Amino acid sequence: MKNNKNNQAGFVHWILLIVILIGVGLVGYRVFKLLQEKTGLGIKIDTNKPTKFVQADFIDSSKIYSISKFRSGEGHDFSGNGETCRSMKHYFTPQEDPTIKPTRVIEGHSVPPEPDGKHDIDIFSPVDGKITDITSERFPVGEQIYIQPSSAKEYTIRLFHVYKVDGIKKGAIVKAGQKIGVISGYSATDISVEGGRYQFVSYFQVMPDSIFAAYQKRGAKTRDDFIISKAYRDAHPIPCNQDDKSDQAFYYPKGYDREADEFRLSGYIKPDYSKLQEGQHNCGNNCTGDNQCGNMCGVDQKDGDGSTN
Repeated sequence: MKNNKNNQAGFVHWILLIVILIGVGLVGYRVFKLLQEKTGLGIKIDTNKPTKFVQADFIDSSKIYSISKFRSGEGHDFSGNGETCRSMKHYFTPQEDPTIKPTRVIEGHSVPPEPDGKHDIDIFSPVDGKITDITSERFPVGEQIYIQPSSAKEYTIRLFHVYKVDGIKKGAIVKAGQKIGVISGYSATDISVEGGRYQFVSYFQVMPDSIFAAYQKRGAKTRDDFIISKAYRDAHPIPCNQDDKSDQAFYYPKGYDREADEFRLSGYIKPDYSKLQEGQHNCGNNCTGDNQCGNMCGVDQKDGDGSTN
């Protein structure tokens, strides 16, 4: 009888141990998945042939006239994939009007006008998904919105300088094509697509033909029109400040062609910078030390706010 009781007790102990181990394993797996969702830890994607998961364009492209290329020298260093000193996102810029004055000057930097309800450009969720975070910009020019696609949870789409509409908050579930905010008609916005941690791909790589067709109607032939190859950028590097606490600014080599860093859609009119008004936020390629833009050199010309985001 004593042996039977000992055997039963031993059996119960093993069952409890197994249950505890399963519980610990499930908790550990859940913690790992949460950590992976927050950091992208351990997620690997094919940066050359990513999934085309975008379901709607994130912006009213009819109001956009130039788009910076993936790996361009626009803005500031925003790089990953083991690459450095290149902008691995896209700035979408409306037709610039140098005669429009900024409405605010913050810390010596002029800031684009806020949305006025008349000239705003709508921003949409490009996917069915979940807003995983909303963060402030360095300067008060909208906010950054992070969206995790439901059909491609290994990716995060990050939209910059968005003035969100009511109901858009962290944790909200959004539908593709749903309006989530606006930008000022006098300000650029930018978009990055990250798979896992610091594995960036072009927005145009994850865009299906049905959406890309709108850009083809505006003069684009292939997605490569919006992408500078790694081989080319490696052969034509741009020095930059890589300190995370700095402005991460580019230092353009003599003769660097800034205009080649963007694709201009049909309808684009090159601004007449001779009409530039003092304090204008977007000096474009005219930022030199001997003109009205001289004191704006070093400001993120596309963000127009001196941000490092």
